[in-house]
Amino acid sequence: MDFAVTDTNGLEQGFLNHCGVNITVGSENDFEIKIQNSLYNPKIHGKNCRFFCQDTEYGGIIRSLHPVTADNIVKLTGPTWRGLLNQRAISPGKNDYVYLNGEANAVLDSCIKKLGLSELFSVSGEDSGIAFNNYQVPLQSMLLDAFTEALNTVQARIAIQYKQGEANDKGYVLLRCVLITDHSENIELNEDGSVKLDILDYRNGTNHLICLGTGELTARKQVDLYAWPDGSIRKEPYYTGLDLIEEYYENTSADSLADLEEEGRKKLAEIMDYKELKISVIDTDLELGDIVGGRERITGISMTAPVIRKDLTVDGNGWVTMEYKLKGEE
Repeated sequence: MDFAVTDTNGLEQGFLNHCGVNITVGSENDFEIKIQNSLYNPKIHGKNCRFFCQDTEYGGIIRSLHPVTADNIVKLTGPTWRGLLNQRAISPGKNDYVYLNGEANAVLDSCIKKLGLSELFSVSGEDSGIAFNNYQVPLQSMLLDAFTEALNTVQARIAIQYKQGEANDKGYVLLRCVLITDHSENIELNEDGSVKLDILDYRNGTNHLICLGTGELTARKQVDLYAWPDGSIRKEPYYTGLDLIEEYYENTSADSLADLEEEGRKKLAEIMDYKELKISVIDTDLELGDIVGGRERITGISMTAPVIRKDLTVDGNGWVTMEYKLKGEE
């Protein structure tokens, strides 16, 4: 994989020579580039210079320099394009709810322009076929978090690509709202070929949570919640005998039984049975939000989960390693 680099004005200055690049998207949304001392050039490696891989989301803006004299290198770090989006509040200075309504690309475009991000970001003018219907953004939300959560409710995601500009013109980051791809419907990842799987089927989770609120003895507020095999949480028990695994949960700050139940459901969801799928794929580039499925041949355990993080590592020779983190992994 090759990267290009720009000056502080965003004008392309050729290929990036490096001895290692690591990019994380989906969580930290940042990068680290290692440059040999002999190749360091402040005009293309300084603050606000960009680097990118054309037509992908792999890139960002250099914000910090870290010389490592013992290794004769300079580390360049900064936010990816997602990281930049999540450094801006969706409603700065406004302590009130924001509501999203209308076609998703048009709504995102309006926010990008309102927050003064049009110098770098451009939103597709196509009709995505995705619409928000009075979606209430949580208070104190950052732009990327707000749209990621809003799009999750309609099984969609933000697609990001860096586009090179015309001759002597700046490049830009193209944003589009697109539907999530469910690869589990037509592709089953297994240990054949270039795929490595690590599946955990955890069956020792709590299945009866005894939620205790305010009060004393028999007057104390109590809600009993039960996990079921299909992953649901109900008021009726399913497991009995040796399969019953109980735990107490105390929450004296809950004002009512309804609040106690709400918080108890969150707690039980964290400690009940679960499956965990880790994958390493060499020749497939999955997108954030895409759903993948895997089956381990010996035990027959299978599951599906969405991609929530990607770690891209490129060595000095351009060799690429990609690792994925799926929802449910710690």
